[in-house]
Amino acid sequence: MKIFALLLRYWSYIYSGLFGLFTAGIAAVLLISGSPNFRLSQIPFAQGKTALYILLAIGLTGILAALLALLKGMRPLLLVWTLVVFILLVYGYFISPKHYFVLGASEARGAAWIAFGGLGAFFGALMHYRKNKRS
Repeated sequence: MKIFALLLRYWSYIYSGLFGLFTAGIAAVLLISGSPNFRLSQIPFAQGKTALYILLAIGLTGILAALLALLKGMRPLLLVWTLVVFILLVYGYFISPKHYFVLGASEARGAAWIAFGGLGAFFGALMHYRKNKRS
């Protein structure tokens, strides 16, 4: 069980860092290019450039949360970040009325794997608060 908890913890670091890097990169490219032609249904409370700035902040927060948790700094930030990301992924891909799977089953399967990875990262962040039972 200790090995599984350790693997989940490292998965939360890796997922958070790479997902944060990816989202910050996407937002930075879209902001630099000034492209008005994008659809972002994962962030329900903002549209347009505001959504891109929020996406950039979410990405940078994810990178920071992964680094601080890895250095044993602010582990609650990683827990909150992974929960927020998982909620936004589930809402944006499966609950939002704006999103539908245009390409069919392959896109739905990819979205499900990304959301499942986010759930695993959340449980990995929870493993920091697990009490060690010594025999």
